[in-house]
Amino acid sequence: MSTAASSQVILSSEFILSKYGESLAGKTILITGVAGDSIAGELAVQVSSANPSTLILTARTGSRVDPIVAKIKAKNPAVNVRFLKIDLSDLKDVKRAARDLDDVPKIDHLVAVAGVMMPPFAKTVDGVESQFGVNYLANFLLVKELLPKVRAAAPKSSIVICSSSAMRGGVVNFDDLNYNDGKDYDPRAGYGQSNAARTMFAKLLAEKLQGEDIRVFSIDPGAVASGLQRHFTPEFIDMIKALRESGEPLRDLDGRSIALPPFTGASEGAATLITAMVDPTIEGSNGAYLHHNAVADDEITSHVLNREHWTKLWALSEKLIGEPFNV
Repeated sequence: MSTAASSQVILSSEFILSKYGESLAGKTILITGVAGDSIAGELAVQVSSANPSTLILTARTGSRVDPIVAKIKAKNPAVNVRFLKIDLSDLKDVKRAARDLDDVPKIDHLVAVAGVMMPPFAKTVDGVESQFGVNYLANFLLVKELLPKVRAAAPKSSIVICSSSAMRGGVVNFDDLNYNDGKDYDPRAGYGQSNAARTMFAKLLAEKLQGEDIRVFSIDPGAVASGLQRHFTPEFIDMIKALRESGEPLRDLDGRSIALPPFTGASEGAATLITAMVDPTIEGSNGAYLHHNAVADDEITSHVLNREHWTKLWALSEKLIGEPFNV
């Protein structure tokens, strides 16, 4: 764990909002991956208390969003809530969803939380391993499509990419994203790859947007029990339990120890997303990876910090979406 992150207590969303939430009043916020059992859903409920103008909540189906809408309306009925159907496993649907927002002139905060974790091998509609496709590539395209709206909301608008501590074990296999068409697939490796890509993307995007006063961060929300873990096998759960009991640390790609994070509540999981959106004290670290509401770039591995990898990933992503992303 980074010095910065380890010196922090794990804060709640309520605490972060009490300090900086006023800046969300009247804003338009888009959050992907909203469901009753997701960090994104918790984030939507939490920020509704700060009187945003509009919350745009995305999911594959409206039924996933309905429980969160009910909580928001109970908490702050004045907030306008809009459901946006989007299937992140289909790039054409990502573009369609973006067009459905043609009537929205600006998006103050684009928060990409949606993802899948350690599923059996599968490919997206576009033929890409599902974790890389959903967790990273769909976000690359969504940000491309909605960047004009985020620019229209500047200054102080934001693009926040939810990553994970799994980034620390992640390698982007530039020559074989699909793990030999699944024959060499390891769900953990795929999850690590997608999160390494997410963090690299935030780094280069922030660099490309330098001088535009748009906040860009990737974040680790910590360990929160949610629907994200639905693909955990009994064997994997037993392995994690044994690791926790042994006290042995995990190791990242550079051989540094990684303490297994404690499980927290959803409020704590959403807190670092809110920090990325509005905390003024981190503005000088644009592009950083955040953990426990603090800059934690010292947790990033040499593979992810390699700027040549950022540009290689960007070029590969443009090839996969079939069009340039000129910033």
